[in-house]
Amino acid sequence: MSMELMVKAMKTKVGNPLRKLVLIKLADNASDQGECWPSYQHIADQCEIARSTVKAHIRELEKAGLVRREFRRIGELNQSNLFHLNLSGGAGAAPV
Repeated sequence: MSMELMVKAMKTKVGNPLRKLVLIKLADNASDQGECWPSYQHIADQCEIARSTVKAHIRELEKAGLVRREFRRIGELNQSNLFHLNLSGGAGAAPV
């Protein structure tokens, strides 16, 4: 867990309370370099929301430039995505 990223996530405006919760959960799982790989289901379970809702909010966080998703596969098997958080701007205003 990166406390610095948690603080930045709390200060970042994302325009939606569930989107903010997903961002905070990603920051909670992230290393100090801003990388994490929780499954959509893990995030959904921890945030008490649907997996599809998590995916939708992560897409919006990507559009806002706050998260970059790296798809991972080993052969035919999908692995959990690698997420890169970009919260260097602090309390930037993301579109609603």
